[in-house]
Amino acid sequence: MKKIDKKEEPAFYSKCIKQRKPTQWDDIAPIRADLRAHIWEEQKRCCAYTEVLLNLNKDNFHIDHYKTQNLYPQLTFDYSNLLVSCNSEKYGAKHKDKLIKGRKEYENLINPVEESPSEYMEFTFTGHVEAVNSCRKGKETIRLFNLNEKSLVERRKTALSCFNMEGFTEEDLVQFVGEFETMIRQLYHSMQ
Repeated sequence: MKKIDKKEEPAFYSKCIKQRKPTQWDDIAPIRADLRAHIWEEQKRCCAYTEVLLNLNKDNFHIDHYKTQNLYPQLTFDYSNLLVSCNSEKYGAKHKDKLIKGRKEYENLINPVEESPSEYMEFTFTGHVEAVNSCRKGKETIRLFNLNEKSLVERRKTALSCFNMEGFTEEDLVQFVGEFETMIRQLYHSMQ
């Protein structure tokens, strides 16, 4: 998970909200594909929670309401609450949404728009993510997004194999792998 720097909401989205005055998510269906693409670009084409590379031409991701619509209906159209996430049921937003039952659970969950996840979590060379100093917020975020799911760990471990290549700078590694930027940067610096 990485810090997401949300930009100002796009003009086409603001215009749609102002003109349509939507009351439910489906009311913005005509612009949802454009919104999805805009947020995807803003997040550097990766899932907000897992940092898995997403393909715009495939149906492998969706717009996630970080704070779910059923618990926070007033945030349904709040641009800062909208992130893109992979479509896996095993990890990411869909996993979080299955487990969260009440508002209180968000108190111990990292919001990547408002906080820097690296203050609470760190990566290991085994592909796992761990809570910094066993902090509760890090542990709960890892659990609710299932960030140590087996296939996700294996994918990160495979990405780390490029660390054996000589002459690669930090930027080279980030570009070469194309995903898991936070992990690559953190582990690269740990080796210096």
